[in-house]
Amino acid sequence: MKHDDIITLRLVLRLLPQDALEATEAGHVAEAARSLAFDLPGKWKDVAPLARRRLPQLAECPDYRPWSIRAIVLKETGQAIGYVNFHDLPARHEMAQRDACAEFGYTIFEEHRRKGYVEEAVRALMDWARRRGARHFIFSIAPGNAASRGVALKLGARKIGVQIDEEDGPEDVFLLE
Repeated sequence: MKHDDIITLRLVLRLLPQDALEATEAGHVAEAARSLAFDLPGKWKDVAPLARRRLPQLAECPDYRPWSIRAIVLKETGQAIGYVNFHDLPARHEMAQRDACAEFGYTIFEEHRRKGYVEEAVRALMDWARRRGARHFIFSIAPGNAASRGVALKLGARKIGVQIDEEDGPEDVFLLE
């Protein structure tokens, strides 16, 4: 696959190459779209803070590249409807007391929610990650985010604790083994 795509029935999960990541961080949506060869909505600018966090990670650890941000794109229209990524390479998670844990982050833009896209993307990404050594998955979810909680529970995750994220505040932590 030219772009290291992960393909599902309805979606393409396209890894952001370095130039698209840099354009996203700078808020240059059209430039990022050209690099990805997909349409990006104006809301893609909201991904800039995440890109800003991921760029230093990639500089520090090039092996993180395939685990970084992927645009979630509708196959039918070629439009990005959100993104998914892992926070880091699989590693020990102290709260879970497990090795080879991979923690998700994802967003589906509001007009595309409640259509099963997150579950489809997460299942595909977990399959991909398992083939690369991840054995457990962590979901850190804001207490009021019923939709994400529902996805985690539907996939079989169980709540293992609560943490305070420096940027997002309180989060319920779920583990999927």
